[in-house]
Amino acid sequence: MMTKKDILFNGVKVATLDATGNNFEDIKTAKNILKDKNLFKEISTHSSIYSQANCFAKVANDLYQNDLKISPLNAFSISPFIVNATFSIELYFKAIHNAYGNKIKGHHLASLYKDMPIKGKQHFLNAANDIRNHYYLNDGVDIHTCLESLNKAFENWRYIYEHNTLSLELQSIRYLMHTAHEAYCRVKENIVPVS
Repeated sequence: MMTKKDILFNGVKVATLDATGNNFEDIKTAKNILKDKNLFKEISTHSSIYSQANCFAKVANDLYQNDLKISPLNAFSISPFIVNATFSIELYFKAIHNAYGNKIKGHHLASLYKDMPIKGKQHFLNAANDIRNHYYLNDGVDIHTCLESLNKAFENWRYIYEHNTLSLELQSIRYLMHTAHEAYCRVKENIVPVS
């Protein structure tokens, strides 16, 4: 007996398919059905990168809310929080680059920022200024000091057991993650789609 799967578009059932048991094949079939109904829209690479960044940011935020914001905090969640947060920042930066047609690699946040197109940097700096007051940051801490302090955090905190003296300010990480998210949203609103 074949299993039937509903295909939803904006929460509305538009078709049913006979499931094969192979999720990749079923997705391909569903995509073709949506295309036949003129309901399928290709997602830009930068939007796809942004969506993935949001997923890592959500994990980081969940860890922060459930394990790090409480007292006593769960110290074992610090490394996973930092890794997920900084990886989300990296992906937001890469989404910004991609929105302007740049393909870039690497994990170093300062380099990803430095090579960012001027318009992207301006959106980033404006976002940083607009949301800074939502975070309790030490005097003298700005978006540039946050970037420098987190530059290699993704690499270093994945292997925390190899380092004895790593430390980071959680509010700086949250501030940078929020800024990177907001900067991409502003870039997306202002880029002109290529025809």
